Amino acid sequence: MVRNLLLVKLFLLVTINVLLAQPPVPKDVKILYRQLRSSQADTGRVNIFVDISRYCNANSVQQIILIDSAIVIAQRANALSAKLSYSKGLGLSYQAWAQALCKKGDFKKSEELLIKAIAVFLSNNLHREAAECYLNLQENYASSGGKDYNIMADYYAKAHVLFRKAHAFDRDAATLEHMGDFYYLVEKYHQGITALKSALVSYRLSGNKKTQAVYDLLGINYLKIERYKDALKNALVAVKIAESVQDTSMLLCTIYNRTGMIYLETGHFDQANYYFKRSIGVAQKYKDPSAIFLVANLANNLLHQGKPTDAITVLNENERLFPDIDERYRTYYNAFYLQANVALKNYREAEKYAQRLLKANAEGEHDPVLVVTMLGPSIEYFIAARSYQEAAKLLPAFKNAVNASGKQKFIVKLHFFTYKIDSAQHNYVAALNNYQKYAALQDSIAEATKNKQIQQLQVQFETEQKENAITSLKHEGVLQREKITRANNTRNLTLAVSVMLLVVAGVSLNSYRTKQRGNKALNVLLKEKDKLLVEKEWLLKEIHHRVKNNLQIVMGLLQRQSAYINNNEALAAIQNSENRMHSIALIHQKLYQSENLDLINMPEYIDEMLSYLKHSCDDDNRILFEKHTDDILLDVAQAVPLGLILNEAVTNAIKYAYKPPQTGTIYVTLVRNGDGYNQLTIADDGAGLPAGFAIDKVESLGINLMRGLSKQLGGTFDIYGDEGCTINVVFKTEVFNREISKNE
Repeated sequence: MVRNLLLVKLFLLVTINVLLAQPPVPKDVKILYRQLRSSQADTGRVNIFVDISRYCNANSVQQIILIDSAIVIAQRANALSAKLSYSKGLGLSYQAWAQALCKKGDFKKSEELLIKAIAVFLSNNLHREAAECYLNLQENYASSGGKDYNIMADYYAKAHVLFRKAHAFDRDAATLEHMGDFYYLVEKYHQGITALKSALVSYRLSGNKKTQAVYDLLGINYLKIERYKDALKNALVAVKIAESVQDTSMLLCTIYNRTGMIYLETGHFDQANYYFKRSIGVAQKYKDPSAIFLVANLANNLLHQGKPTDAITVLNENERLFPDIDERYRTYYNAFYLQANVALKNYREAEKYAQRLLKANAEGEHDPVLVVTMLGPSIEYFIAARSYQEAAKLLPAFKNAVNASGKQKFIVKLHFFTYKIDSAQHNYVAALNNYQKYAALQDSIAEATKNKQIQQLQVQFETEQKENAITSLKHEGVLQREKITRANNTRNLTLAVSVMLLVVAGVSLNSYRTKQRGNKALNVLLKEKDKLLVEKEWLLKEIHHRVKNNLQIVMGLLQRQSAYINNNEALAAIQNSENRMHSIALIHQKLYQSENLDLINMPEYIDEMLSYLKHSCDDDNRILFEKHTDDILLDVAQAVPLGLILNEAVTNAIKYAYKPPQTGTIYVTLVRNGDGYNQLTIADDGAGLPAGFAIDKVESLGINLMRGLSKQLGGTFDIYGDEGCTINVVFKTEVFNREISKNE
């Protein structure tokens, strides 16, 4: 009976770590105290007080006395903030004070201070800071002994709303991930899936690609609602991401274990065996006690494969390594031992484990799944040993537990046991009825768990792994050949450089004399150049002004033309052309209105462009825009194609992502990725891309235009259709005939 149970709750990654992605705790408090002595009684001193209090809180585990120091310093920050009317400092001091009281065990006072901090932050539109306080409230609740995961999830839900308002997508993603964990614990699997899908959107917007934990949680939630294809699909994505980023932590152990569980549940025992062994390998590397429970899963799978002797061997070996097993999991071990001995027809040994299970069941109240775990194998043993009366005595309690669990696989076993007992007692009508129910449900489960789509997913995953291995070997060969070539080139280069140094010395002397003569002539040319540059700037402004006016004339002509056209497709084409010309005209307008004649302020441009598109395309105000842009300046040669891409992507999202009367949100971000690269992201939460969408086969003018413009930028163009549609354009800032300062 226990063969179909999943030992999963131990491996939940409920990492309730509210410090994740918050400002780092100062490492050297001596520096802070030096800054404090030289500071004035202003907001800077408040911030130093808060940092010192946070340092004391973070290090109070090693030094308990630091808790009192954290409280005193937070109170000083609070008093100075009140005197200065420094709202942010007031909220931060309440927060630091509350964290210290939580560590001291004064949970009520800590909660009161956090509520005050939230009120201060919200009244000053400090949404991110208020969100962090809601996470502190959850930590305070858990530290006080609170175990209601619904309450914890509620705190995280409030934090999620505020993080989203603050565009803190990294914190929003982590918060939604934990919400998915909490919902799993309270068996609200559909709500958990919704939260985890939203987490993936926020991770994409933040640029974080390490999403293996989210896909892992999605897989186990889908498994709980018996959507096996979706469960396996997400589990394999988690494996792929974890291995690609070379994750070797205990998270990898969890991912392997849960993937094995999905394969076990769907009857793919060889694959389950593979992942269980890999999971155990990671746990043993870290000498983690969770190996106790991982081995239980492996034994469960071996029983499914008809290898009871191997199952007993791995259980015995693990008991030798970890003799102190938790009582709940001791129950699972006894159940596995019982099933293995029944399979071997070793009924005398099996009786010993059956008695242990029945004794454990009689000693207290248990949740329905654990009761099924204890009674199911016991009934199976009594039927195998032909003790039908003993089996019949256990059947009512087993039936109650099965009904309470509501799990279809348990109901199948109930009908099978009832059929066996009725047959033995010559109650053939009832036996036939139960057998028919058993057979019908068994066929239903088999159809759901052993379909071709699951096998196709496995084949696809294995093919990708083999292709990656081949690519890796080829890459290693290329590197080896390059290494040999570089060694030969280095030798030849050394000889060549020696000769060239002599030549360079002679050339340098001659160049020096020539340069002196050239400098005199250059000074004359520089004065003439400065005069010409002033004239050029006025000419450029006039050109940009005239280009903008000419584009507006063309737009006006198109508008007049559209009044005489009844064809909807033609009208749409004219509207698209107007939008594209407006995006270009707006750039020329920004150029002649600004001091910089060749650089566009992209935050201002994007804001005006979105306002225009909403006015022209969203007549009934169904669409909201969320915008986040870094302070980026671009040359007109890059601003024009980027503006056209923005126009195409947003126009398509407004037209196709939300069918009337649907509403939705379009997210637009333009941020720096580092090393001179920028990323433009346009994402919606609408209907997404059509099934079977392949970008290489699309003949759409809009898609092809965006791809061509991305190449013109010298960048990359990507489009994703998971949970809405996301378009990413990554390009490098190009400098044309001038230097852009760091401030620009």
